[in-house]
Amino acid sequence: MMLNSFPQEVLQNECHSIVREVLGDSYINVSIRHFSLTEDDLEKITCVNCEIVFSDGRREDICGSGHGMVDALFNSIIQKYSDKYISLNQVVFDDFTMRVDFKSAGARSTDSPVEIKLALKANTRQQQNIYFSATSRSMVIASVSVIRDAFEYFVNAESAVLLLKENINDAALRNRRDLHERYVSQLSRLVRIISYEDVLH
Repeated sequence: MMLNSFPQEVLQNECHSIVREVLGDSYINVSIRHFSLTEDDLEKITCVNCEIVFSDGRREDICGSGHGMVDALFNSIIQKYSDKYISLNQVVFDDFTMRVDFKSAGARSTDSPVEIKLALKANTRQQQNIYFSATSRSMVIASVSVIRDAFEYFVNAESAVLLLKENINDAALRNRRDLHERYVSQLSRLVRIISYEDVLH
């Protein structure tokens, strides 16, 4: 890995494991297909078009603009899905880093691997960042991939939180203290990295 990892990523990976465990087969994989971009040097605007494909069968078009490819794609996805996934409304773009590994390419430095690292905050109240990274020999593909990974993470994390809330209530009604404690523990670990106040109310 070309860019350094951060201690926060250890906790983030734990939370991701919890999300996968809670959702099981309901976990949604996301892919971005048919991505294209156009840029206007005079207006300094980038326009993006693509298709978002969900593993549950949904396919939806994305079209938007911004100041650069990452800004255009990131904000277009947030605007498209923030009504369905409430936690996306609070996500704040914090940092974007790119590093090129020229040594891996040998004599042809033009096809060197590029690693992108994206840092987001779940909301303005959170101090810690949430990190995502992707590597490709294409800067565009690496950028698209890291945004895709972030979107998939937030979508599934919110779904897991909502399901855990239902499970906690159900366990309490059935007087299953063992399950209740397990679900509460999982939920408390998830909210350490992302605040879901708006989702849970």
